[in-house]
Amino acid sequence: MSLRRSIALYRNRAVWSDPTRKLRTLESFAETEEDGGKDLEVAARRVTDPDLRMHLERHADDERRHAELFRTRAAEVRSRAGLGARDADESDQSYDLSRGRKSEVDAHGFFHAGLCDEMGELAYVAMVHVAECRAAEIFDLYREANADDPAVASTFEEILKDEKYHMSYTKKFLDKWSAEGRDKEVKEALRSARSSRFLGAWKRLGIRSGAGFSQAVLFVLYWTVLAPFGLIARKSKERPAFRELDPAAIDPRSQY
Repeated sequence: MSLRRSIALYRNRAVWSDPTRKLRTLESFAETEEDGGKDLEVAARRVTDPDLRMHLERHADDERRHAELFRTRAAEVRSRAGLGARDADESDQSYDLSRGRKSEVDAHGFFHAGLCDEMGELAYVAMVHVAECRAAEIFDLYREANADDPAVASTFEEILKDEKYHMSYTKKFLDKWSAEGRDKEVKEALRSARSSRFLGAWKRLGIRSGAGFSQAVLFVLYWTVLAPFGLIARKSKERPAFRELDPAAIDPRSQY
């Protein structure tokens, strides 16, 4: 196991050991999977390739089923931990990516308009492929982090089987388009999708960890700006001040 994965596993075990955070995370995943299924369903109605349409429809069904699995696990965690139900209007800023704009965007932070319409067929499949690859990595980590909770671990295990299929069919179509002379377009779409994932992660960092992120910025500012200027100011104070000279001690000849 790599050092990076070991650190990530250690941190995630700490997160998943907290019943409240586990509950909120499972509920958030349920919303995300459900919204993803809706978008895939819209995309399936837009694409022209009947084979791709069939895969997108199956993918949409998978996402809806995943949402139900996460909700079931969340309900079990709530009951087991004795956690009360949240108010319907309660805003959880740590997990709500819509930032209070639920009428405009979904749980992903995307606008409700179908992404396939905005991006085009090829770019959309490239985006889905990158997203599914990343989801598989995350869910595999979460499966291991929940080794002490077999029910939650088995949920991630079951979902991972579907993720492998999602990665496989999207790669098949990207390879097909590359073979048809669209290799440059495919590579550009994948590059753009990976960049979008990075930017999205950076934005989510600011949303989910605003306090910690602010502390990090202040720490950097202190050591790169405030501390050096403070040191300069202190050094200036330590320098001996110029003494006032006695006029009588001045050599009159120095004036000429």
